Amino acid sequence: MKNQLLKGTIILTGAGIITRVIGFVYRIFLAGTLGETNLGIYQLIFPVYSICFTLYASGIQTAVSQMISHEPGSKHPGILKSGICLSVLIAVFLSFSLFYFSDEIASSFLGTKETASLLRILAFLFPFCGVTSVINGYFYGISDARIPAISQIVEQLFRVGFVVGISLLVLSGRLTSEIAVLGLIIGELASHVYNIVRLFPHIPFRIIKKSRMNIKRLVALSLPLSANKLVISILGSIESVLIPAMLYQYGYAYEDALALFGILTGIVLPFILFPGTLTNSLSVLLLPAISRAAGNDQYRIVKRTTDTALRYSILLGVITSSLFLNYGREIGLFVFQSENSGKLLTALSFLCPFLYVSTTLTSVINGLGKTGITFFHMIIGLCLRILFLVFVTPAYGIYGYLFGMTISQIVTCLLNGIYLIRQNGIRFQLMNHFVWPMIFCSCILYISKLAGSLLQNYISHPLAGFSFILPAAILILLYLWRFQLILPADFRRK
Repeated sequence: MKNQLLKGTIILTGAGIITRVIGFVYRIFLAGTLGETNLGIYQLIFPVYSICFTLYASGIQTAVSQMISHEPGSKHPGILKSGICLSVLIAVFLSFSLFYFSDEIASSFLGTKETASLLRILAFLFPFCGVTSVINGYFYGISDARIPAISQIVEQLFRVGFVVGISLLVLSGRLTSEIAVLGLIIGELASHVYNIVRLFPHIPFRIIKKSRMNIKRLVALSLPLSANKLVISILGSIESVLIPAMLYQYGYAYEDALALFGILTGIVLPFILFPGTLTNSLSVLLLPAISRAAGNDQYRIVKRTTDTALRYSILLGVITSSLFLNYGREIGLFVFQSENSGKLLTALSFLCPFLYVSTTLTSVINGLGKTGITFFHMIIGLCLRILFLVFVTPAYGIYGYLFGMTISQIVTCLLNGIYLIRQNGIRFQLMNHFVWPMIFCSCILYISKLAGSLLQNYISHPLAGFSFILPAAILILLYLWRFQLILPADFRRK
Protein backbone atom coordinates (compact mmCIF):
# COMPACT_ATOMS: atom_id res chain seq x y z
CA MET A 1 0.00 0.00 0.00
CA LYS A 2 2.81 2.38 0.85
CA ASN A 3 4.41 1.97 -2.57
CA GLN A 4 1.04 2.51 -4.30
CA LEU A 5 0.55 5.66 -2.24
CA LEU A 6 3.99 6.97 -3.15
CA LYS A 7 3.55 6.11 -6.84
CA GLY A 8 0.11 7.67 -6.98
CA THR A 9 1.33 10.78 -5.19
CA ILE A 10 4.20 11.18 -7.67
CA ILE A 11 1.81 10.81 -10.62
CA LEU A 12 -0.72 13.28 -9.27
CA THR A 13 2.03 15.68 -8.19
CA GLY A 14 3.59 15.60 -11.66
CA ALA A 15 0.21 16.29 -13.24
CA GLY A 16 -0.48 18.97 -10.65
CA ILE A 17 2.80 20.72 -11.36
CA ILE A 18 2.13 20.66 -15.11
CA THR A 19 -1.41 21.99 -14.73
CA ARG A 20 -0.38 24.64 -12.23
CA VAL A 21 2.45 25.87 -14.42
CA ILE A 22 0.00 26.08 -17.33
CA GLY A 23 -2.46 27.76 -14.97
CA PHE A 24 0.09 30.37 -13.87
CA VAL A 25 0.92 31.31 -17.43
CA TYR A 26 -2.79 31.42 -18.17
CA ARG A 27 -3.56 33.64 -15.19
CA ILE A 28 -0.80 36.05 -16.17
CA PHE A 29 -2.36 36.09 -19.64
CA LEU A 30 -5.84 36.71 -18.18
CA ALA A 31 -4.59 39.52 -15.95
CA GLY A 32 -2.94 41.18 -18.94
CA THR A 33 -5.85 40.81 -21.36
CA LEU A 34 -8.86 41.11 -19.05
CA GLY A 35 -7.39 43.68 -16.70
CA GLU A 36 -7.38 43.37 -12.91
CA THR A 37 -10.98 44.59 -12.48
CA ASN A 38 -12.44 42.17 -15.04
CA LEU A 39 -10.28 39.43 -13.53
CA GLY A 40 -12.00 40.18 -10.21
CA ILE A 41 -15.44 39.94 -11.88
CA TYR A 42 -14.41 36.62 -13.47
CA GLN A 43 -13.22 35.29 -10.10
CA LEU A 44 -16.56 36.20 -8.48
CA ILE A 45 -18.42 33.40 -10.30
CA PHE A 46 -16.38 30.68 -8.59
CA PRO A 47 -18.22 30.89 -5.23
CA VAL A 48 -21.38 29.89 -7.14
CA TYR A 49 -19.47 27.18 -8.99
CA SER A 50 -18.10 25.88 -5.67
CA ILE A 51 -21.55 25.54 -4.11
CA CYS A 52 -22.98 23.76 -7.16
CA PHE A 53 -19.97 21.43 -7.50
CA THR A 54 -20.39 20.40 -3.88
CA LEU A 55 -24.01 19.45 -4.54
CA TYR A 56 -23.58 17.45 -7.75
CA ALA A 57 -20.04 16.03 -7.51
CA SER A 58 -17.93 16.44 -4.40
CA GLY A 59 -19.68 14.11 -1.94
CA ILE A 60 -20.69 11.66 -4.66
CA GLN A 61 -17.10 11.35 -5.93
CA THR A 62 -15.83 10.59 -2.41
CA ALA A 63 -18.62 8.08 -1.81
CA VAL A 64 -17.88 6.29 -5.11
CA SER A 65 -14.18 6.17 -4.24
CA GLN A 66 -14.87 4.67 -0.81
CA MET A 67 -17.37 2.10 -2.11
CA ILE A 68 -15.09 1.01 -4.95
CA SER A 69 -12.14 0.59 -2.57
CA HIS A 70 -14.18 -1.69 -0.29
CA GLU A 71 -16.18 -3.75 -2.80
CA PRO A 72 -15.00 -6.56 -5.14
CA GLY A 73 -14.52 -5.78 -8.82
CA SER A 74 -17.79 -7.45 -9.87
CA LYS A 75 -19.76 -4.69 -8.13
CA HIS A 76 -17.79 -1.77 -9.58
CA PRO A 77 -19.92 -1.29 -12.75
CA GLY A 78 -23.14 -0.88 -10.78
CA ILE A 79 -21.56 1.53 -8.33
CA LEU A 80 -20.14 3.63 -11.15
CA LYS A 81 -23.40 3.89 -13.09
CA SER A 82 -25.34 4.73 -9.95
CA GLY A 83 -22.88 7.50 -9.16
CA ILE A 84 -23.07 8.95 -12.68
CA CYS A 85 -26.89 8.88 -12.74
CA LEU A 86 -27.15 10.55 -9.34
CA SER A 87 -24.58 13.23 -10.22
CA VAL A 88 -26.08 14.07 -13.63
CA LEU A 89 -29.61 14.29 -12.22
CA ILE A 90 -28.54 16.88 -9.63
CA ALA A 91 -26.27 18.71 -12.10
CA VAL A 92 -29.04 19.16 -14.72
CA PHE A 93 -31.40 20.58 -12.09
CA LEU A 94 -28.73 23.04 -10.93
CA SER A 95 -27.89 24.02 -14.51
CA PHE A 96 -31.49 25.01 -15.29
CA SER A 97 -31.82 26.82 -11.96
CA LEU A 98 -28.61 28.82 -12.41
CA PHE A 99 -29.47 29.73 -16.02
CA TYR A 100 -32.93 31.10 -15.22
CA PHE A 101 -32.03 32.82 -11.94
CA SER A 102 -28.66 34.21 -13.04
CA ASP A 103 -29.73 37.87 -12.85
CA GLU A 104 -31.02 37.52 -9.29
CA ILE A 105 -27.94 35.61 -8.14
CA ALA A 106 -25.61 38.15 -9.77
CA SER A 107 -27.24 41.20 -8.20
CA SER A 108 -28.39 39.83 -4.84
CA PHE A 109 -25.66 37.34 -3.90
CA LEU A 110 -22.55 38.38 -5.84
CA GLY A 111 -23.39 42.08 -5.76
CA THR A 112 -22.12 42.59 -9.33
CA LYS A 113 -24.62 42.56 -12.23
CA GLU A 114 -21.82 42.00 -14.75
CA THR A 115 -21.51 38.38 -13.56
CA ALA A 116 -25.01 37.40 -14.83
CA SER A 117 -23.90 36.57 -18.37
CA LEU A 118 -20.96 34.58 -17.01
CA LEU A 119 -23.26 32.52 -14.77
CA ARG A 120 -25.50 31.63 -17.73
CA ILE A 121 -22.51 30.24 -19.62
CA LEU A 122 -21.23 28.45 -16.51
CA ALA A 123 -24.55 26.60 -16.15
CA PHE A 124 -23.75 24.40 -19.17
CA LEU A 125 -20.63 23.03 -17.43
CA PHE A 126 -22.24 21.07 -14.61
CA PRO A 127 -23.44 17.76 -16.19
CA PHE A 128 -20.11 17.10 -17.92
CA CYS A 129 -18.14 18.00 -14.82
CA GLY A 130 -20.31 15.65 -12.74
CA VAL A 131 -19.61 12.63 -14.96
CA THR A 132 -15.89 13.39 -15.04
CA SER A 133 -15.74 13.68 -11.24
CA VAL A 134 -17.49 10.35 -10.67
CA ILE A 135 -15.19 8.56 -13.13
CA ASN A 136 -12.19 10.09 -11.33
CA GLY A 137 -13.67 8.77 -8.07
CA TYR A 138 -13.72 5.28 -9.59
CA PHE A 139 -10.04 5.47 -10.55
CA TYR A 140 -9.06 6.85 -7.13
CA GLY A 141 -10.97 3.96 -5.56
CA ILE A 142 -8.93 1.37 -7.47
CA SER A 143 -5.72 3.32 -6.62
CA ASP A 144 -5.06 4.26 -10.24
CA ALA A 145 -4.12 7.95 -10.23
CA ARG A 146 -2.82 7.99 -13.80
CA ILE A 147 -6.14 8.61 -15.59
CA PRO A 148 -7.31 11.47 -13.31
CA ALA A 149 -3.83 13.00 -13.58
CA ILE A 150 -3.86 12.99 -17.38
CA SER A 151 -7.45 14.21 -17.31
CA GLN A 152 -6.32 17.33 -15.43
CA ILE A 153 -3.70 18.04 -18.07
CA VAL A 154 -6.16 17.49 -20.95
CA GLU A 155 -8.63 19.90 -19.34
CA GLN A 156 -6.00 22.60 -18.86
CA LEU A 157 -4.53 22.30 -22.35
CA PHE A 158 -7.88 22.55 -24.12
CA ARG A 159 -9.14 25.36 -21.88
CA VAL A 160 -6.01 27.48 -22.22
CA GLY A 161 -5.57 26.65 -25.90
CA PHE A 162 -9.15 27.67 -26.70
CA VAL A 163 -9.07 30.98 -24.78
CA VAL A 164 -5.61 32.02 -25.97
CA GLY A 165 -6.43 30.98 -29.54
CA ILE A 166 -9.67 32.97 -29.63
CA SER A 167 -7.93 35.99 -28.11
CA LEU A 168 -5.00 36.03 -30.50
CA LEU A 169 -6.61 34.78 -33.70
CA VAL A 170 -10.12 36.22 -33.50
CA LEU A 171 -10.13 39.14 -31.04
CA SER A 172 -6.70 40.58 -31.95
CA GLY A 173 -5.20 40.16 -28.51
CA ARG A 174 -8.28 41.26 -26.58
CA LEU A 175 -10.43 39.05 -24.39
CA THR A 176 -13.82 39.08 -22.70
CA SER A 177 -14.83 37.38 -19.46
CA GLU A 178 -17.48 35.41 -21.39
CA ILE A 179 -14.79 33.77 -23.55
CA ALA A 180 -12.80 32.89 -20.42
CA VAL A 181 -15.85 31.13 -18.92
CA LEU A 182 -16.56 29.38 -22.22
CA GLY A 183 -12.99 28.06 -22.01
CA LEU A 184 -13.96 26.26 -18.78
CA ILE A 185 -16.64 24.34 -20.70
CA ILE A 186 -14.32 23.48 -23.61
CA GLY A 187 -11.69 22.14 -21.21
CA GLU A 188 -14.22 20.12 -19.24
CA LEU A 189 -15.69 18.64 -22.43
CA ALA A 190 -12.25 17.46 -23.51
CA SER A 191 -11.59 15.94 -20.08
CA HIS A 192 -15.05 14.34 -20.12
CA VAL A 193 -14.44 12.63 -23.48
CA TYR A 194 -10.98 11.44 -22.42
CA ASN A 195 -12.27 9.91 -19.17
CA ILE A 196 -15.09 8.03 -20.90
CA VAL A 197 -12.74 6.65 -23.56
CA ARG A 198 -10.25 5.51 -20.90
CA LEU A 199 -13.03 3.92 -18.85
CA PHE A 200 -14.11 1.45 -21.58
CA PRO A 201 -11.23 -1.05 -21.05
CA HIS A 202 -12.09 -1.17 -17.34
CA ILE A 203 -15.90 -1.19 -17.45
CA PRO A 204 -17.65 -1.47 -20.83
CA PHE A 205 -20.96 0.35 -20.58
CA ARG A 206 -22.90 -2.51 -22.17
CA ILE A 207 -22.45 -4.68 -19.06
CA ILE A 208 -23.50 -2.06 -16.54
CA LYS A 209 -26.85 -2.80 -14.91
CA LYS A 210 -28.99 -0.62 -12.73
CA SER A 211 -28.83 -1.13 -8.98
CA ARG A 212 -31.26 0.62 -6.62
CA MET A 213 -29.24 -0.69 -3.70
CA ASN A 214 -26.15 1.15 -4.97
CA ILE A 215 -28.16 4.38 -5.33
CA LYS A 216 -29.37 4.09 -1.75
CA ARG A 217 -25.87 3.40 -0.44
CA LEU A 218 -24.40 6.27 -2.45
CA VAL A 219 -27.03 8.65 -1.15
CA ALA A 220 -26.44 7.46 2.41
CA LEU A 221 -22.67 7.95 2.06
CA SER A 222 -22.66 11.12 0.00
CA LEU A 223 -25.43 13.00 1.79
CA PRO A 224 -23.52 13.74 5.01
CA LEU A 225 -20.35 14.43 3.00
CA SER A 226 -22.19 16.77 0.65
CA ALA A 227 -24.07 18.45 3.51
CA ASN A 228 -20.83 19.13 5.37
CA LYS A 229 -19.06 20.36 2.25
CA LEU A 230 -22.08 22.45 1.29
CA VAL A 231 -21.97 24.36 4.56
CA ILE A 232 -18.24 24.90 4.03
CA SER A 233 -18.80 26.00 0.42
CA ILE A 234 -21.53 28.43 1.43
CA LEU A 235 -19.37 29.97 4.15
CA GLY A 236 -16.40 30.12 1.76
CA SER A 237 -18.58 31.75 -0.89
CA ILE A 238 -19.88 34.31 1.58
CA GLU A 239 -16.27 35.05 2.47
CA SER A 240 -15.30 35.56 -1.19
CA VAL A 241 -18.27 37.81 -1.90
CA LEU A 242 -17.58 39.90 1.22
CA ILE A 243 -13.93 40.61 0.35
CA PRO A 244 -14.56 43.34 -2.26
CA ALA A 245 -17.45 44.71 -0.18
CA MET A 246 -15.30 45.07 2.96
CA LEU A 247 -12.41 46.56 0.98
CA TYR A 248 -14.91 49.09 -0.37
CA GLN A 249 -15.85 49.96 3.22
CA TYR A 250 -12.16 50.41 4.04
CA GLY A 251 -11.97 53.16 1.43
CA TYR A 252 -11.17 51.60 -1.95
CA ALA A 253 -13.23 52.52 -4.98
CA TYR A 254 -15.34 49.47 -5.89
CA GLU A 255 -13.39 48.89 -9.10
CA ASP A 256 -10.13 48.98 -7.13
CA ALA A 257 -11.61 46.59 -4.56
CA LEU A 258 -12.54 44.18 -7.37
CA ALA A 259 -9.03 44.53 -8.83
CA LEU A 260 -7.42 43.70 -5.47
CA PHE A 261 -9.82 40.78 -5.07
CA GLY A 262 -8.78 39.58 -8.53
CA ILE A 263 -5.07 39.82 -7.67
CA LEU A 264 -5.54 37.98 -4.37
CA THR A 265 -7.79 35.14 -5.56
CA GLY A 266 -6.65 34.92 -9.16
CA ILE A 267 -2.88 35.31 -8.79
CA VAL A 268 -1.51 35.31 -5.22
CA LEU A 269 -3.48 32.48 -3.58
CA PRO A 270 -2.92 30.09 -6.53
CA PHE A 271 0.80 30.86 -6.25
CA ILE A 272 0.73 30.13 -2.51
CA LEU A 273 -1.14 26.90 -3.22
CA PHE A 274 1.25 25.80 -5.97
CA PRO A 275 3.70 23.94 -3.66
CA GLY A 276 0.64 22.35 -2.08
CA THR A 277 0.28 20.29 -5.27
CA LEU A 278 2.24 17.61 -3.43
CA THR A 279 0.04 17.60 -0.31
CA ASN A 280 -3.15 17.85 -2.38
CA SER A 281 -2.13 14.82 -4.44
CA LEU A 282 -1.11 12.93 -1.32
CA SER A 283 -4.40 13.78 0.39
CA VAL A 284 -6.54 12.53 -2.50
CA LEU A 285 -4.83 9.14 -2.23
CA LEU A 286 -4.52 9.10 1.56
CA LEU A 287 -8.28 8.91 2.10
CA PRO A 288 -8.92 5.51 0.40
CA ALA A 289 -5.54 4.17 1.62
CA ILE A 290 -6.21 5.10 5.26
CA SER A 291 -9.82 3.95 4.95
CA ARG A 292 -8.73 0.55 3.60
CA ALA A 293 -6.09 0.05 6.33
CA ALA A 294 -8.45 1.13 9.11
CA GLY A 295 -11.16 -1.16 7.73
CA ASN A 296 -8.72 -4.08 8.03
CA ASP A 297 -7.66 -3.02 11.56
CA GLN A 298 -4.13 -2.30 10.31
CA TYR A 299 -3.62 0.66 12.63
CA ARG A 300 0.16 0.30 12.58
CA ILE A 301 0.07 1.07 8.85
CA VAL A 302 -2.31 3.98 9.48
CA LYS A 303 0.07 5.47 12.04
CA ARG A 304 3.22 4.97 9.93
CA THR A 305 1.59 6.42 6.80
CA THR A 306 0.28 9.40 8.77
CA ASP A 307 3.65 10.10 10.39
CA THR A 308 5.43 10.09 7.04
CA ALA A 309 2.84 12.25 5.26
CA LEU A 310 2.81 14.73 8.14
CA ARG A 311 6.60 15.06 8.25
CA TYR A 312 6.89 15.88 4.55
CA SER A 313 3.92 18.27 4.68
CA ILE A 314 5.63 20.22 7.47
CA LEU A 315 8.94 20.35 5.61
CA LEU A 316 7.23 21.52 2.43
CA GLY A 317 5.48 24.27 4.37
CA VAL A 318 8.69 25.35 6.08
CA ILE A 319 10.65 25.62 2.82
CA THR A 320 7.92 27.49 0.92
CA SER A 321 7.23 29.80 3.85
CA SER A 322 10.92 30.74 4.03
CA LEU A 323 11.02 31.27 0.25
CA PHE A 324 7.99 33.59 0.11
CA LEU A 325 9.11 35.45 3.23
CA ASN A 326 12.44 36.34 1.65
CA TYR A 327 11.62 36.47 -2.06
CA GLY A 328 7.90 37.33 -2.11
CA ARG A 329 8.26 40.85 -3.49
CA GLU A 330 10.86 39.82 -6.05
CA ILE A 331 8.65 36.96 -7.27
CA GLY A 332 5.66 39.28 -7.58
CA LEU A 333 7.60 41.82 -9.61
CA PHE A 334 9.39 39.28 -11.82
CA VAL A 335 6.53 36.85 -12.50
CA PHE A 336 3.45 39.08 -12.39
CA GLN A 337 4.95 42.57 -12.85
CA SER A 338 2.86 43.59 -9.85
CA GLU A 339 4.19 45.12 -6.65
CA ASN A 340 0.88 44.45 -4.89
CA SER A 341 1.06 40.72 -5.61
CA GLY A 342 4.61 40.64 -4.20
CA LYS A 343 3.52 42.33 -0.99
CA LEU A 344 0.61 39.91 -0.60
CA LEU A 345 2.89 36.91 -1.21
CA THR A 346 5.19 38.07 1.58
CA ALA A 347 2.28 38.72 3.93
CA LEU A 348 0.87 35.23 3.34
CA SER A 349 4.20 33.40 3.70
CA PHE A 350 3.44 32.24 7.26
CA LEU A 351 0.24 30.60 6.01
CA CYS A 352 2.08 27.85 4.08
CA PRO A 353 3.10 25.34 6.81
CA PHE A 354 -0.32 25.34 8.44
CA LEU A 355 -2.15 25.21 5.11
CA TYR A 356 -0.26 22.19 3.76
CA VAL A 357 -0.25 20.29 7.06
CA SER A 358 -3.96 20.91 7.60
CA THR A 359 -4.73 19.47 4.15
CA THR A 360 -2.91 16.24 5.03
CA LEU A 361 -4.39 15.95 8.52
CA THR A 362 -7.91 16.55 7.21
CA SER A 363 -7.53 13.72 4.70
CA VAL A 364 -6.23 11.32 7.37
CA ILE A 365 -9.12 12.08 9.73
CA ASN A 366 -11.63 11.69 6.88
CA GLY A 367 -9.99 8.38 5.94
CA LEU A 368 -10.61 7.18 9.49
CA GLY A 369 -14.29 7.94 8.98
CA LYS A 370 -14.35 10.96 11.30
CA THR A 371 -15.63 13.47 8.77
CA GLY A 372 -17.66 15.23 11.45
CA ILE A 373 -14.45 16.20 13.25
CA THR A 374 -12.88 17.85 10.20
CA PHE A 375 -16.19 19.52 9.37
CA PHE A 376 -16.38 21.08 12.83
CA HIS A 377 -12.76 22.27 12.66
CA MET A 378 -13.19 23.78 9.20
CA ILE A 379 -16.34 25.61 10.29
CA ILE A 380 -14.41 27.16 13.16
CA GLY A 381 -11.68 28.31 10.79
CA LEU A 382 -14.12 29.76 8.24
CA CYS A 383 -16.10 31.58 10.92
CA LEU A 384 -12.87 33.12 12.24
CA ARG A 385 -11.98 34.34 8.73
CA ILE A 386 -15.41 35.86 8.21
CA LEU A 387 -15.25 37.59 11.60
CA PHE A 388 -11.87 39.13 10.73
CA LEU A 389 -13.25 40.08 7.33
CA VAL A 390 -16.32 41.84 8.75
CA PHE A 391 -14.80 43.49 11.83
CA VAL A 392 -11.08 43.95 11.07
CA THR A 393 -10.82 44.45 7.28
CA PRO A 394 -12.92 47.68 7.19
CA ALA A 395 -10.43 49.19 9.66
CA TYR A 396 -7.12 47.72 8.43
CA GLY A 397 -7.78 46.85 4.80
CA ILE A 398 -6.51 43.77 3.01
CA TYR A 399 -3.85 43.04 5.64
CA GLY A 400 -6.53 42.69 8.31
CA TYR A 401 -8.12 39.96 6.21
CA LEU A 402 -4.78 38.23 5.52
CA PHE A 403 -4.00 38.21 9.25
CA GLY A 404 -7.38 36.62 9.93
CA MET A 405 -6.74 34.02 7.22
CA THR A 406 -3.44 33.05 8.82
CA ILE A 407 -4.91 32.87 12.34
CA SER A 408 -7.84 30.72 11.17
CA GLN A 409 -5.53 28.29 9.37
CA ILE A 410 -3.31 27.96 12.45
CA VAL A 411 -6.35 27.20 14.61
CA THR A 412 -7.69 24.60 12.15
CA CYS A 413 -4.30 22.91 11.86
CA LEU A 414 -3.83 22.77 15.63
CA LEU A 415 -7.31 21.32 16.19
CA ASN A 416 -6.70 18.58 13.59
CA GLY A 417 -3.25 17.82 14.99
CA ILE A 418 -4.37 17.65 18.61
CA TYR A 419 -7.19 15.27 17.68
CA LEU A 420 -4.85 12.85 15.86
CA ILE A 421 -2.24 13.00 18.63
CA ARG A 422 -4.87 12.03 21.20
CA GLN A 423 -6.62 9.39 19.10
CA ASN A 424 -3.78 7.78 17.11
CA GLY A 425 -0.56 8.79 18.83
CA ILE A 426 1.04 10.41 15.78
CA ARG A 427 4.59 11.62 16.34
CA PHE A 428 5.45 15.28 16.00
CA GLN A 429 8.57 16.96 17.38
CA LEU A 430 7.95 20.70 17.34
CA MET A 431 11.58 21.80 17.56
CA ASN A 432 13.15 19.19 15.25
CA HIS A 433 10.39 19.07 12.65
CA PHE A 434 9.34 22.73 12.52
CA VAL A 435 11.24 25.34 14.56
CA TRP A 436 14.88 24.50 13.71
CA PRO A 437 14.19 23.78 10.01
CA MET A 438 12.26 27.08 9.80
CA ILE A 439 15.13 29.03 11.34
CA PHE A 440 17.75 27.32 9.15
CA CYS A 441 15.80 27.71 5.88
CA SER A 442 14.94 31.35 6.59
CA CYS A 443 18.55 32.24 7.42
CA ILE A 444 20.00 30.46 4.38
CA LEU A 445 17.50 32.06 2.01
CA TYR A 446 18.03 35.48 3.59
CA ILE A 447 21.78 35.15 3.03
CA SER A 448 21.17 34.02 -0.56
CA LYS A 449 18.94 37.08 -1.09
CA LEU A 450 21.65 39.44 0.24
CA ALA A 451 24.23 37.79 -2.02
CA GLY A 452 21.88 38.12 -4.97
CA SER A 453 21.32 41.80 -4.23
CA LEU A 454 25.07 42.42 -4.17
CA LEU A 455 25.47 40.58 -7.46
CA GLN A 456 22.64 42.61 -9.00
CA ASN A 457 24.65 45.79 -8.33
CA TYR A 458 27.24 44.51 -10.80
CA ILE A 459 24.98 42.57 -13.19
CA SER A 460 21.87 44.52 -14.13
CA HIS A 461 19.58 41.59 -14.93
CA PRO A 462 16.21 40.63 -13.37
CA LEU A 463 17.41 37.08 -12.66
CA ALA A 464 20.61 38.17 -10.89
CA GLY A 465 18.78 38.49 -7.58
CA PHE A 466 17.78 34.82 -7.76
CA SER A 467 21.29 33.55 -8.55
CA PHE A 468 21.98 31.99 -5.15
CA ILE A 469 18.67 30.14 -4.67
CA LEU A 470 20.09 26.87 -6.09
CA PRO A 471 23.08 26.73 -3.68
CA ALA A 472 20.68 27.59 -0.85
CA ALA A 473 18.37 24.75 -1.91
CA ILE A 474 21.29 22.28 -1.90
CA LEU A 475 22.29 23.35 1.62
CA ILE A 476 18.70 22.96 2.81
CA LEU A 477 18.46 19.43 1.36
CA LEU A 478 21.77 18.49 3.01
CA TYR A 479 20.46 19.79 6.33
CA LEU A 480 17.25 17.77 6.03
CA TRP A 481 19.21 14.65 5.08
CA ARG A 482 21.78 15.08 7.84
CA PHE A 483 19.15 15.38 10.58
CA GLN A 484 17.08 12.51 9.13
CA LEU A 485 14.08 14.61 8.22
CA ILE A 486 14.29 12.99 4.78
CA LEU A 487 14.70 9.21 5.10
CA PRO A 488 15.69 6.76 2.31
CA ALA A 489 13.26 4.22 3.79
CA ASP A 490 10.35 6.47 2.85
CA PHE A 491 11.01 5.88 -0.85
CA ARG A 492 11.79 2.15 -0.86
CA ARG A 493 9.37 -0.40 -2.27
CA LYS A 494 7.68 -2.39 0.46
